[in-house]
Amino acid sequence: MNVPTPPSQPTAAPSAPDHETVIEVDDLLMQFGPQTVLAGLDLKVRRGETLVIMGGSGCGKSTLLRLMIGAITPTRGKIRLFGEDIAVAGETELDALRRRFGILFQSAALYQSMSIAENVALPMRELTNLPEDLIDLQVKMKLEAVGLREHADKFPAQISGGMKKRAGLARALALDPEIIFYDEPSAGLDPVTSAEIDQLILTLTKKLGVTSVVVTHEMDSAFTIADRMVMLDKGRCLKIAKREEYERIRTTTKEEAAMLPEDDRIVRQFIRGDAYGPITDRRTLTSYADDLMGLLAPLPASPSITPTR
Repeated sequence: MNVPTPPSQPTAAPSAPDHETVIEVDDLLMQFGPQTVLAGLDLKVRRGETLVIMGGSGCGKSTLLRLMIGAITPTRGKIRLFGEDIAVAGETELDALRRRFGILFQSAALYQSMSIAENVALPMRELTNLPEDLIDLQVKMKLEAVGLREHADKFPAQISGGMKKRAGLARALALDPEIIFYDEPSAGLDPVTSAEIDQLILTLTKKLGVTSVVVTHEMDSAFTIADRMVMLDKGRCLKIAKREEYERIRTTTKEEAAMLPEDDRIVRQFIRGDAYGPITDRRTLTSYADDLMGLLAPLPASPSITPTR
């Protein structure tokens, strides 16, 4: 008796990775002369996520951002943007990559002699062949997205700090980027305006599907917008984890914190803003009395700057 052969089942196509990597930092070392700013950093940024990079002043946050956008070249290591190693890319390749991301600078960096609309239109006029009527339409759309369409004809000196940040964000969106880099987006803003900027970042990420890389030390903002968080300390990466893991560390009791690894205790003090902990302990390791008695290296006898007159 011949048994009929069962129909073959269709072979499932291999599934695509859940998260495409758009930025990859591999064994990054950055030195300025004898000073090491970043050491042995490894990091991946996934498409569509909001990654928050945080840490104290001088920990290397802004340097890492400058490296990611190709403004400076690392001493060692690779930075791949959309799969391209920007450390070895030529100017033509870098220009093409830079059109795929936008930047919101800490100071907004608007041209004071241009209106808000002209600031937003500038990248389109310089880098595209769009006709002027289409540029005007795009400018209105970008300004509407950040709530500034009615202020298009005002100059930067005529608007508030929060409005300047939103205008800078509209300009960062001008070329429909795949990634937006934010350098301290909440710096210098009052709590309400800061919360508005946070909600704007969340809205744009959801509506446009952009990847956001945010450098900040504002913890309220970080915990509001982040999918994942990176903590830098003295040039090294202490922790890369989801926001929920950082929340768990933040809510540990003092007794529980004593059992944490030192890096997690540093993270906990920073994100809680505690006055005492491993970060402040490091500042008291040098004996003030010894310093006064001259047991440490003396100050230079000659001035660091020679007077010219």
